[in-house]
Amino acid sequence: MAPRAAKDPLKQWRKDAEGLSYEEALQAADLLLHQLQNDSTPLAELQQTYQRGQIYLERCESLLQVVEQSVLQLDPDTMTTTPLDSTTHD
Repeated sequence: MAPRAAKDPLKQWRKDAEGLSYEEALQAADLLLHQLQNDSTPLAELQQTYQRGQIYLERCESLLQVVEQSVLQLDPDTMTTTPLDSTTHD
């Protein structure tokens, strides 16, 4: 029996996106945006292009959250660093 083609390309796209840096994922999303804006893109490809772009943007968001959580704030009283608490904003 021949191997089946992947029924869900989204899984493969997510797997591919996991290995990308923020800059790579952002560039891929930007390229897909240009494709979506191109009037010559066939209608049948629009949904897949959009979904793929969403995956790249989710990757960017995920990487930004990791960086955000690692940002440190200097405590002036103890002169030590503590994780930035997103609930306290001046």
